Amino acid sequence: MPMNKFTGKTYAESIAIIADTWGEREALIYGSRRYTYRQVKQEIDNASRKLQSLGLRKGDKVAIWLPNRPELLFVWLAAGQIGLTAVIMNTRLRLEEAGYQIVQSDSRAVIVAGDGAFRDFVGELVELCPDISSVAPGEKCGGEGFPVLDHIVVLDPTSHDHSALIQWDAIDFNTETPLDYEKDPDSPALIVYSSGTTALPKGALLSHSIWRKAGDHGARFYQTPDDKLYLCVPLFSILSTVNGVMTFWAGGSSVVLEDRFDAEKMMATIEREKCTAAYLLPLMTQRALELPNFQDFDLSSLRTGIILSTDPDAYMQVYEKLGMKGFITSYGMTETSSACVRTWSDDSVEVRLGGHGKPLPDIEVRVADQVTNIELPRGETGEIQVRGYNTMLGYYKKPEETARAFTEDRWYKTGDAGIHQEDGSFRFLRRLTDGYKHKGFNVSAAEVEVAIERHPEVKSAAVLGLPDKTFGYIGIAYVILTEGADVTPEALLVYVKEHLASFKIPAHIFITDAFPMTAGTEKVQKFKLRDMALQELAKHSAKVL
Repeated sequence: MPMNKFTGKTYAESIAIIADTWGEREALIYGSRRYTYRQVKQEIDNASRKLQSLGLRKGDKVAIWLPNRPELLFVWLAAGQIGLTAVIMNTRLRLEEAGYQIVQSDSRAVIVAGDGAFRDFVGELVELCPDISSVAPGEKCGGEGFPVLDHIVVLDPTSHDHSALIQWDAIDFNTETPLDYEKDPDSPALIVYSSGTTALPKGALLSHSIWRKAGDHGARFYQTPDDKLYLCVPLFSILSTVNGVMTFWAGGSSVVLEDRFDAEKMMATIEREKCTAAYLLPLMTQRALELPNFQDFDLSSLRTGIILSTDPDAYMQVYEKLGMKGFITSYGMTETSSACVRTWSDDSVEVRLGGHGKPLPDIEVRVADQVTNIELPRGETGEIQVRGYNTMLGYYKKPEETARAFTEDRWYKTGDAGIHQEDGSFRFLRRLTDGYKHKGFNVSAAEVEVAIERHPEVKSAAVLGLPDKTFGYIGIAYVILTEGADVTPEALLVYVKEHLASFKIPAHIFITDAFPMTAGTEKVQKFKLRDMALQELAKHSAKVL
């Protein structure tokens, strides 16, 4: 295999490589906006100059709270190449969740969309930072609640009239100003929050090495500069950034970016742009197949891609119906900089559906006993553990959680159950820890339980995930009410929706008098709650959504 040209390279060096190598080739398509690789670098460099003009310097954090659009990519990469750390935030976060991440990450600036976005990002930030109304231009805008926050930067015109808000287009900069590029590839560049088993989210801190990782991803589907990715999965996910945009740009391929999903538009875009790859959620495939004119679209260009699912039926749908014969399966997470094992697109269908592939170059993967961390023989179920340049630097400002996440010899403990199969491939089975994945995103059961227990009429809550063909898992909550309470499950769902991002909200809440407990340890037996939930859903013929 040829040497990965991104090994040991920083963001700045990697961006220079793709611009010099692929130059006038098309890198990004977003509606009517089209960018070559040279234009992408120019946009990134100018964004870096704007960030420098704000007074941001190496080590500072910049929160990016944006829907899918080119500026998210430009600002993210611009921050990284000059030694800032980008904090890419989930656009579905509730206000208090967003506030926590901005504060916990020590972000000095937050970049948001203005009018026309699907939510009022500016208005919500003003609600979070009420002191902004009395802040003069150039002064810190965060107030007591956000002591580090200096700038709220808005990309678009906004109806909110506050002098402290900064319009992105109004930031003055000189295109000739030299940039102070980061030179250390092991330095931090990105924070992505991932809900674990604790009540508060943890910010996984990733270095510049993710470019090296992206450089190895494409080999497994025989990527060429002629490939073109259809991407509508949110850019706040590591799947879309490192596994998506960065991977395709590392190989000189194009990315067709959509801001929101529409089945007919997706089909028309794949046909018009002759996309060769697509990253899809099962629901996206389902909606496309339900189109009455599905057969009218020409998808013959589509050859490979990823389905965010562990359900073989979801893959067979795209194989048989969308013609994606070279789909790949893989396993990874934010803390491992996305995929660490991956199949090849020309592996047999049985191999691809029977496992998630073999480790990428220079990455070690093993299955070990979760308690002793001793590697288990092939074929035995244990915890998937990963070691290599790709594992996170740690959880930002959470030393105890970081220490628990690694063994003494630096194996990252994923909390996932898996098998090292006889052919050398690995297969993910399920979460070992108290959490689940909904729509491909980790949900902390403890975090949801805490949110439900904030309700004054709730004494205790227990949350678990149930397998679901469309969404991977759905959340189920069992709740014990305080004495004399008469709140309904429907009212509790309304309450939770005000405090949690949409992907964390349980599909069903059940009221109970007591939880099944383990004698001695007094731990909730969630496996029994799972059986109870299945019986309850069957009894009421509840449709799982």
